[in-house]
Amino acid sequence: MRAPAMGFPPISYLTVYRAALTPPGSDLYVASMQDLEIKLSPGPVEFSFTIPVVRHTPPVAGLTPAQRHVKLAPDSYVVIRIRVDAPDPTSARTMAALRAAEAACVFDLRYPGLLAEKVYEGTVDEPGRFIFMGEGPLRISAQPERDPTDIVDEIAIDLASLDALSQEDRERFQLAARWFRRGQEAMNLVDRLLFLWTVLEIYPAMGKRKVSSTVGRFLSERLYKDLTGQEVKERTRLGHIEDLRGGIVHKGEAFVAPAKEERFSDGLQRLEDIAATCLRMLAGMPAGDELDKYVRQN
Repeated sequence: MRAPAMGFPPISYLTVYRAALTPPGSDLYVASMQDLEIKLSPGPVEFSFTIPVVRHTPPVAGLTPAQRHVKLAPDSYVVIRIRVDAPDPTSARTMAALRAAEAACVFDLRYPGLLAEKVYEGTVDEPGRFIFMGEGPLRISAQPERDPTDIVDEIAIDLASLDALSQEDRERFQLAARWFRRGQEAMNLVDRLLFLWTVLEIYPAMGKRKVSSTVGRFLSERLYKDLTGQEVKERTRLGHIEDLRGGIVHKGEAFVAPAKEERFSDGLQRLEDIAATCLRMLAGMPAGDELDKYVRQN
């Protein structure tokens, strides 16, 4: 095993699956090394991890760390624990996640269905050391002061708009909404881009192959009638976003390299704004003005 990377201590990464298997009488080790431990376990399985707690006090937001301790009840588990050192936190987490996926995939290929449910995956704390390392940048957005009664009234109006849709449009919105929510919940930047791009494939592309051109024309016809579809496409950088998606799918990119993160994040934010705008129009809601900062700026 190579020496620890200078400047950044090794991390511990844990993946726990509930197994479709009679629990063994005691822990059975597939591998037991300093940097890799894989075992079948009857439990209980105990670990601690640190999460960020975001506190909103409009108009500002703040973050504090909090530790969570988990004790999984006796059951049947597959436990994969990896200890990895790398030059930087992003590389360490990437290496650990890929190695965990590799090990889990071997179980899937040898015994399909044995890994029944993922219970936990991520970094875990060690005695005297707490660490939080998500799959991507943590987003904290300061929210304006809002009257809860206004929120209730406006959401009720929006839900009534959904009820007025045709069955076809309602079903399309529901499907797209499912992928949009996945995009909001995912921390991995690659996953978020794929989920949000799927929204555009569902609407407004609706199965057309050249998604970026179709969406550009849609926005031109519905929002920016003084511009051509090609102009809207160029100003929103839809073609660039489509290239990012193609690189993920065709080159097998699982994570974003630190050097590319800023440019990737910009494309991802644009994609999220475009997807949200299109979904609002499908739902009969006001389109919003998020895209103006791209389309109306020279």
